[in-house]
Amino acid sequence: MTESMIGFVVGLAVLIVMAAVLGRRYRRDHPENSDGPAKMREWLDTHHMSWLHHKH
Repeated sequence: MTESMIGFVVGLAVLIVMAAVLGRRYRRDHPENSDGPAKMREWLDTHHMSWLHHKH
């Protein structure tokens, strides 16, 4: 691997870790928003995007 490729991979890993930590902190601070797919479906419906999760 070249030096720039190693830097890219390390930078990407750092961004993924930061996103995971921030997501975990948000879910801890806002437990009412962390009930998963049902909440997302409700959000999509309220924003007129029900076509994204059409039922078969």
